[in-house]
Amino acid sequence: MGRAFREGVSQEKKLTLRTKRRSWKPLADLQGLSGRTMTTGNSMGPLVEVPAMVRIENEKWIFERVSQEVLTHLTHRLIIHEAEGARTLGATLDLETAMQVAQGMARDEGSVVLIEPLC
Repeated sequence: MGRAFREGVSQEKKLTLRTKRRSWKPLADLQGLSGRTMTTGNSMGPLVEVPAMVRIENEKWIFERVSQEVLTHLTHRLIIHEAEGARTLGATLDLETAMQVAQGMARDEGSVVLIEPLC
């Protein structure tokens, strides 16, 4: 046993292995993920701006968070057309409220409001 350690391993019995160079390509590795993300985003349709809910109490504007339950009950979107393009004013829970807002905007500011159903 001592002789084996002194003499070492003979050259014919030694294994020679080449080390592989690892080529790391982060963009190629993420190509599948980014492709799936783009496909999913395109299938979802264009982004829609969701304005904050605002109510007026005691002549003060109160901003509220919009919950998912409220979003599912919205029925009509209010859109105003300006020189820069169409802008969403908000959404209402019924047609009566949408009509009141549109009439108020027409009377007070002289602007025309498009009422678009969300269904």
